[in-house]
Amino acid sequence: MQVLAWTGYDYEEKTIVDIGSGNLVREGYIIDLYQQKTDDFIQAKVLNIAYLGNSTEISIYDLNSDKKRILIMKN
Repeated sequence: MQVLAWTGYDYEEKTIVDIGSGNLVREGYIIDLYQQKTDDFIQAKVLNIAYLGNSTEISIYDLNSDKKRILIMKN
């Protein structure tokens, strides 16, 4: 079985993030993502998705830290 992740970066937190397979990334949905800096998983609500050509900007609300974050994901 092949498991794929969608990899990106959070420039404010300075960490690589991975959204694993099985997460449906849509506005209003809750997703699980892995952040390399702290080596743990967090839950986040997807607030907005913007397609930027070579990347996708995802605004999330981090349910663990109670703050908004912006992820830049590779396409």
